[in-house]
Amino acid sequence: MSKPYVFISYSRQDREFVERLTDALSAAGVETWTDVSNIAAGQNWQDEIERGLLGAEVLLYVASRNTSTSQWMEHELRAFTKGAGQVIPLIVDAAGEKSLPNALRQFQWADFRGDFDVAIQELVVGLASLRQSEPLARPELQSKGYVFISYASEDEAFVEELKAHMKGRGYTYWDFRESQRNYQVDYTIELEGVISDAEATLSVVSPDWKKSPTSLQELHFSKEVHTPVFLLRVRDPGPTLALAGMTFIDFTGPRKAGFSKLDAELVEFGL
Repeated sequence: MSKPYVFISYSRQDREFVERLTDALSAAGVETWTDVSNIAAGQNWQDEIERGLLGAEVLLYVASRNTSTSQWMEHELRAFTKGAGQVIPLIVDAAGEKSLPNALRQFQWADFRGDFDVAIQELVVGLASLRQSEPLARPELQSKGYVFISYASEDEAFVEELKAHMKGRGYTYWDFRESQRNYQVDYTIELEGVISDAEATLSVVSPDWKKSPTSLQELHFSKEVHTPVFLLRVRDPGPTLALAGMTFIDFTGPRKAGFSKLDAELVEFGL
């Protein structure tokens, strides 16, 4: 973006609120940046988030009952506050005020627990320097969010096919081997946030995936936080107690049949 904009940090469970927020800010002439509106399908979600944060003038931190489950919001906040940009917390509910990070309690927040229109008017006053003279068009969705891909490096060739397919379905992706690590945060803690905010976990199952020290942890945590899991069998892993009774999408045969089955499963989950 060439014009000044605000970056909106939020949990995916608050997407409905954020869509209303971006519409209202656009109508007031304020440019906004969100993952689904500014990251095109097929792109590396984390890399684009970093670029969005780097160029933002203001970060709007949407604090709600869902904030505590989004470790990634903490990363966005830490990354943004290393610069000189302004942070404005938006309080959506009572739990949002209670879960507000200590680093943000010193800032004046916008209270959205009451009348939305009144809160927007007050927020726009605080963003006066970013307002354009005319209302802006409503941001168009560029993606449906991101999928988390769990796989062994030996299956990278298939994963590239998978990314291309998911791009066609309108998704971005998070790939640990490709994405930039946040080395100030424990790996497992970082993954908790990534998996919790993912639209789905795609586990590429093979003998090498089975040997991975983290693959089964990623699978079980995804189920624990209710992120839909799809098991894509690209090579037979052999008898696996942890996967007993679970349904696979078979990619050991023709790819076209496997991707057709994956599409059908995604539709069934509303994805």
